[in-house]
Amino acid sequence: MTQIYRASSLDMLRSDSRIVTVLGPADFGDLARVQSRVLALASIGPATRLGLRAQQSSAAWAFEPDRVVEHITEGPSVDHEQLAEELTEFAHESAAGIPVRIRLAGRYLFLDLNHGLGDALLPVDLFAYLADATPDAPLPAWAGNAVEGHPLRKSLLHWAVRNPRKVVDTIYGRVRPGTNSESAEPAAVSDAASPTAFVPWTPSAAVAVAVTPAGTTDAIRRWRESHLPGASVSAVMCAAVSTAFVRTSFPVDRSAAFLFDCRRYLPPSTAVLGNFAAGIGFSDIDPTSAREVNDALSGAIDKGRPIASATISTIKYKRERRAVSGVFDDRVPVRPNVELMFSDVGRVRQLEQVSWIAQPADRAFFVIAAPGSPESMMITMETIDSVVFVSASFHDNVFDSQTVQAALDLVAADPLALLAPQEKTA
Repeated sequence: MTQIYRASSLDMLRSDSRIVTVLGPADFGDLARVQSRVLALASIGPATRLGLRAQQSSAAWAFEPDRVVEHITEGPSVDHEQLAEELTEFAHESAAGIPVRIRLAGRYLFLDLNHGLGDALLPVDLFAYLADATPDAPLPAWAGNAVEGHPLRKSLLHWAVRNPRKVVDTIYGRVRPGTNSESAEPAAVSDAASPTAFVPWTPSAAVAVAVTPAGTTDAIRRWRESHLPGASVSAVMCAAVSTAFVRTSFPVDRSAAFLFDCRRYLPPSTAVLGNFAAGIGFSDIDPTSAREVNDALSGAIDKGRPIASATISTIKYKRERRAVSGVFDDRVPVRPNVELMFSDVGRVRQLEQVSWIAQPADRAFFVIAAPGSPESMMITMETIDSVVFVSASFHDNVFDSQTVQAALDLVAADPLALLAPQEKTA
């Protein structure tokens, strides 16, 4: 008898999109080892997500762990220089009816996951488990513990009890954002009011990648002590990436969107494997300014706006039954601006001890997350040890692939050299 798992609204509103990643070079063993480990993890129960058949039309998701190995395959070995192209092609092969696809390609492992099953935490923990060459590698820490399947109410209560005076301000700021605060969606502009010329458009997702030098995050921490005390490494990296696009002659929009992990609002012992991240867009912000980016991020976190955004998204989903992902446009401006979106996973300690077969600067952890809007560019970052791995997902019929890669090459060379002059002398 098929077991049924009741999905949360946060899971359902992501279930029409994918998380597609690659990691290596590492010791993943052979195909049989990969298959047996994924099956072992899926068989623990539906809370581990991997045996679920995600769908956007119903919260009743079937749990079928035995089927998880159907799309775990082996392909030809690939080299580091081929990863961006191979990851793009792998993403284009995604099928809505397949919850999980895994391809072992020599020392690299490609993962294609229905976004409804989880956010960035799930691929990280899965890679850490699969790339552990220990014969009896232990399961992820959460595998034997209780997992919170519907964390939103718990996190709201936990935050509100600790910050009672901020509740009204959070709700007011989320529903009625001011000029410099975040907004849920860009305002619609009518054809009659806009001087911009448009042309028809269909999606054509691609990815460009970069790996920063070893010691990057250590250098950023030293820099901020004298230039921007209190700033996060994430804010500095976001500003550096934005500046790289400006210096490569991209017209960058004066705005930015960021993805926030809402687990920060839960008690530390709470394990959440499903989707628990919220996106917030900020208008009238200079994305090349580490100071402005840091103020926006820290202000939003302090006021609890990520969790408010997640709440509003679930309410909207329950009312409209429409996922937030997918393609939103069928046309693009003739002269498009780059609308930057950032997802910084931060330091992934789970991946520091896996069986790598390369030094930090020669490793890969890249992501392709196709933006729904033609002008959007999703920047995904992860830190392993002191190296930052940067992926830029975009549509190559809107922005030139070689120029996007040229911008990321500047990031790979020296992120600190890209900081705005006024902040370098602050």
